[in-house]
Amino acid sequence: MAKIRHFFPGGNTCYGFYSFYDYLVSPFVSRKIILKGGPGVGKSTLMHQIGEYFSANGYDIEYHWCSSDNNSIDGVVIGNHKIALLDGTAPHIVEPRYPGAVDEIINLGQFWDRGQIVSHRESIVKLTSLVSLNFTRAYRRLREAKLAYEEWESYYEEAQDMIAVNRNILALTDDFIEQCSPIGLQRHLFYGAITPQGLVTTLESLIDQNYSLFAITGSPGSGIKHLFKHTTNMLTLNNLECEILHNPFNPDEIDLIILPSMQRALINVSGNLIPVRSSLSGGKYRRQLDFDRFLCTDTINSCMNLIENARDRTKAGIKDAISFVNWAKRYHDELEGCYVPAMDIEQLSKLRDTLIKEIEQQLQSNGEG
Repeated sequence: MAKIRHFFPGGNTCYGFYSFYDYLVSPFVSRKIILKGGPGVGKSTLMHQIGEYFSANGYDIEYHWCSSDNNSIDGVVIGNHKIALLDGTAPHIVEPRYPGAVDEIINLGQFWDRGQIVSHRESIVKLTSLVSLNFTRAYRRLREAKLAYEEWESYYEEAQDMIAVNRNILALTDDFIEQCSPIGLQRHLFYGAITPQGLVTTLESLIDQNYSLFAITGSPGSGIKHLFKHTTNMLTLNNLECEILHNPFNPDEIDLIILPSMQRALINVSGNLIPVRSSLSGGKYRRQLDFDRFLCTDTINSCMNLIENARDRTKAGIKDAISFVNWAKRYHDELEGCYVPAMDIEQLSKLRDTLIKEIEQQLQSNGEG
């Protein structure tokens, strides 16, 4: 049965739009098709239809979703990273690295009636500006939220028992990577995103029933980020295959590390900002560790009002940012409305069928399927 996994290769974060697009597909991909063209030209629909076709025919599929519209696809990876199609337009501009040999560009703008689009020139210019303005507002709110979050962390950092924290970090990391031998690539992606519909995660597609979970919980600043940093460093030093999944709000922080070949996952289930635990439908808990055990309770109690204030400001900033991203999506939908009627759907369908045939032949020649 085909395996379907879902990721976000980019995100709306406290640093603005943050891209892990370089990790969307393996550098050893056989063919990478980069789609160009304006909004509403059919890039996402084309990728989705091709992904559905190959999934129905037994090929593993990765869907990479758009954080600015979580119903839209930024990329699809087919088979064992043999073929990839991706959106190469802003804000995640992609250009061919190995033109002709691996990468190619398909401009869907070749199928539009330019005259129809030019007739909407004023609307296109205005709507494009409004989309950009609302993303700018969203990122300002997220920067403010980061400052509040750092204050929130600082109260727990002050209360840490660092000797106990470090001892547990070393022990848990050793247990997690024990007997992990496969040499392979390290990928960095997001398991969720701040989207027009709120904080969305794809965890249910990444962790199945056979996984052993090393579940971590604790308050911001209690030591969790040091655990994930240390574990990532050890995996890097040992050249071990892994997937590093970053926090959708702050990409500097890691919330999930997956060892696919070992069927293990180290996961932060604290839910301080993102309801991770409620999104988990699979996996068996092998170890659980609460970093709040290593805090001085008296120190925390003495500044609880300040902690709650910082927490509330963090969440309010993220909530406001979601609202602005939602407005950007509404204006983007209007913008797409200027392009959709100008597209030649028949030509797009012919392109889809041609690509499916070519990809199928290439996969079969590579021994897949």
